[in-house]
Amino acid sequence: MTDQTPEPINTDAPIDDIPPTPVEPEPDVPPTPDPIPDPAPITWEPQTWYSITAACRTPGCPQENIVVAIPMFYSNNGDPKYIRVVCAADGCCGKDCTILTASKLDPQPIEE
Repeated sequence: MTDQTPEPINTDAPIDDIPPTPVEPEPDVPPTPDPIPDPAPITWEPQTWYSITAACRTPGCPQENIVVAIPMFYSNNGDPKYIRVVCAADGCCGKDCTILTASKLDPQPIEE
């Protein structure tokens, strides 16, 4: 059996002889969250308040795939073409978001 002692490190070597350690540059843009699957269809009741979640699914939008909660959302006349959430945070795309979930508020807020 042979003795395998590691070679001692030469601490007398000039610093210029030590190769630099490569450093990965940090990305300018944070990675986008995973894609969001298609939500189940929502049946809207007219003139009803809901608590919803929504996310922008527009490729390249800074808010892409980030889920936001909207605690009070009105269903208007219940027709899906009038039920919209727009991506409107600073610097965002301004396009329609996808409504992911909707829970009817119980009790409904009192009308003023």
